[in-house]
Amino acid sequence: MRNKWIILLGFGLIPCMMCGQSVGLVLSGGGAKGIAHIGVIRALEENGIPIDYVGGTSMGAIVGGLYAIGMTTDEMIRIFKSDQFQNWLTGKIDSRYRYYFKADLPGPDIISVGLNLKDSISRTQLPMSLVPSHLMDFAFMEIFSGASAAADYDFDSLFVPFLCNSVDISNNREVIHRKGNLAQAVRASMTIPLYFRPILIDGNIMYDGGIYNNFPVEHVKKFFKPDVIIGSKAADRNKPPDEFDIMAQIENIVMKPANYHIEEGTGILLDMEFRNASLLDFSRIDEYVEIGYSKTMAKMDSIRELVGLRTADSRSIHERRSAFREKWPELKFKDVIVSGMEQGQRSYVENSIRKTDSLITIQQLRREYFKLAHDQSLVYLYPLASYDKKDSLFTLGLRVIPKAPLEARFGLFFSTTGLAQTYFGFSYRQISDVSTHLRGSIQFGRLYDGVNAGIRFDYPWKVPIFFQGDFNYNRFNYNSSNPNFFFEDLKPSYVIENEFNFKFDVGIPWKVNGVIKGGLGIGNNREVYYMSREFTTEDTSDVSNVSLMSLYVASETNTLNNKQFATSGERKKLAIRAGYGIESYTPGSTADRILDERLNYFWFSATMEQMDHIPLGNRFRLGYYYLMQATFKPLQVNYLSSIIEAPVFRPNVITKSMFMKGYRAHQFIAAGIMPLYEINQQIHAKIEAYAFFPVQEILSDEFNNAYLGSYFNRMKTIFNASLNIVSRAGPLAFHIGYITEEEKPWVFQLSFGYLLFNKRSNEE
Repeated sequence: MRNKWIILLGFGLIPCMMCGQSVGLVLSGGGAKGIAHIGVIRALEENGIPIDYVGGTSMGAIVGGLYAIGMTTDEMIRIFKSDQFQNWLTGKIDSRYRYYFKADLPGPDIISVGLNLKDSISRTQLPMSLVPSHLMDFAFMEIFSGASAAADYDFDSLFVPFLCNSVDISNNREVIHRKGNLAQAVRASMTIPLYFRPILIDGNIMYDGGIYNNFPVEHVKKFFKPDVIIGSKAADRNKPPDEFDIMAQIENIVMKPANYHIEEGTGILLDMEFRNASLLDFSRIDEYVEIGYSKTMAKMDSIRELVGLRTADSRSIHERRSAFREKWPELKFKDVIVSGMEQGQRSYVENSIRKTDSLITIQQLRREYFKLAHDQSLVYLYPLASYDKKDSLFTLGLRVIPKAPLEARFGLFFSTTGLAQTYFGFSYRQISDVSTHLRGSIQFGRLYDGVNAGIRFDYPWKVPIFFQGDFNYNRFNYNSSNPNFFFEDLKPSYVIENEFNFKFDVGIPWKVNGVIKGGLGIGNNREVYYMSREFTTEDTSDVSNVSLMSLYVASETNTLNNKQFATSGERKKLAIRAGYGIESYTPGSTADRILDERLNYFWFSATMEQMDHIPLGNRFRLGYYYLMQATFKPLQVNYLSSIIEAPVFRPNVITKSMFMKGYRAHQFIAAGIMPLYEINQQIHAKIEAYAFFPVQEILSDEFNNAYLGSYFNRMKTIFNASLNIVSRAGPLAFHIGYITEEEKPWVFQLSFGYLLFNKRSNEE
């Protein structure tokens, strides 16, 4: 009888033994090194080790959150390796979603500072983060919202129960996230100070959980009470950072020393070591995954001993994953609720993002959201999806912060050739039912003086439209010789252009990356020049006053990633323009004629232009460029006037400061190739080779009269090699160029800044 009870008791204990130990997985912060947690999870799943609960901080919260919603390790790796993830880290919007319609006119500004005038004391609005967070915020909403809704906003009801922590700096306390919006919780937990902008939860400012606790093992024990803890530590031991390494300093702030101890017999700590790993170095994903995997496999016998007989086979894990993910509701939005703005401003944003009364799909929302991210009137967007079980639809809560209405801008360009330009600008923006943008600038230097004043009105109708007016003053002083290294031959200017113009434009978007526009240009160009290079201070100049009025229509597409030093993207332009011109000529002492002359004429022009960059690998790109220009009008009164008024081909920075007499023609075809190598995201080397084919050259006879040469008589070339460093502080570039038609063809130039001018009356 006794043996019978022993046998029965043994059979009764088998289910308990098979049940084994519950397992809690704790994932530390560590920046990019936290990718190693994926290797840990992979090793545990491959060996049948169950994961019943997961808790994480910072990068551990991201990996843990992705696992908790049922994502596989392969899916996680694909996300972290994707171009989209790199865009999240840099704030770079995919070229497919760069909304060119909202882009500002490119200017030479490097620094901009916003001023908030609503307070009694004016406040300066400086950037709160190195990287705009709107891409990452939208991605987190898209990834986590369905799972949050399926779990009824209770993290215990996810595929795997989950928690993460963050820091509420409004109340100086640690916050444990176990309920609520999962996207919001994970975003709060990984908000590295200075790098990403903080978010608000219940009105409180939230930052990275690692600031207080980089290893939430006590929270996992307290709330989940697992029998076994497996801790994955991806944080380096704190070392004194270099005084010039800002990211290392931030890492020491965020990765606060934590208690990584796990009591013997209750769990195991996987303490990983990394060599020369920085906080945001995501280029070594495979290496980090392998480190986590190898460390876990090395400890697998000890883990099995702690867990006991219980196993989790891959089939049952797959079935549970599939069952949970099938419960995710489709991301469809019935309403958009905007906060953070006044009523009129909310109306502008709502009309911008919602074009119809029908439901908004996630694809439609992504497109309209990224358009808003390009709106220069807005400084911050944060999307939050809330699920309504009654109709199985989401409501988008969109927190929007308008940009400070007044913004001051500053730019500087200088080079070793003696060229120096200074730029001051301002813009004032006001949002109501209509977005109004008032702007102005002044630029001065040895080559160019310019003044701009403009206003633009944006109407967020079903088909958005803008109306824009500009006044520009441009003055170019072209010296009689070309620049040389470290100095310029300071002869008096032999061509001076003074232009006033008024431009009136109207435009609508063309798909996402383009704009269709048309308008009116009115201008007067006073050309001052000498017919002979051998002039003295006693000579008087020739003067041509050219008045122009024209109408145009154009389409333009632009996804270039920089306004003057692009390494990716494309730009296309097609434009036609028709106008009427009047030239009034007064000869000077170097002219071969003595009488004033006048010329009235109609003219027509068509332009086709394209620049693109073809990827040839991770770092190599082949850029190409072509420009076809066809202008039909009579030659001006004399040769120099004809040359000045002719379209010019100046494809890069070194040519923009030159008169380029040999590269001006009424009709021409120009093409070039631009192979480039990206050393890193900020530094690239580039070679440019251009060919210029004038249909007919504009030539001069012995009396300085202009006439047209033979068709396609000769080709002219431009070569340039450059090393460019494009940083937030401004672009630094070193050029070696050769221009065949110039008197001194070689150009050596080290420059800093952007060299960009106001538009002319005949430019779109």
